[in-house]
Amino acid sequence: MSNINEITLLTSLYDIYSSLLTDKQRNIFEKYYFYNLSLKEISEELNISRNGVLDSLEHTKTKLLSFEDNLSFYKKIKKIEELDIPEDLKEKILEVLK
Repeated sequence: MSNINEITLLTSLYDIYSSLLTDKQRNIFEKYYFYNLSLKEISEELNISRNGVLDSLEHTKTKLLSFEDNLSFYKKIKKIEELDIPEDLKEKILEVLK
């Protein structure tokens, strides 16, 4: 998986499953993936080691992928988006999943 594809997948999974993560995991994930801060910048801002930031990101990635393996909301959403049905119906179906 290319880096861009991995980032796209992880941020999509985050949109779906972020409420299942801890505040600290969300904070570090957002700083890294959404605000484009480096591991060093995050570690200095949060007063934790660079390895602590990296460990948190890896643990969060593992959890997000595990949530998807068990719940498959991302796959379901993608299948719904691909259906050849009116857009308003797709939106209603997707709203039910949220």
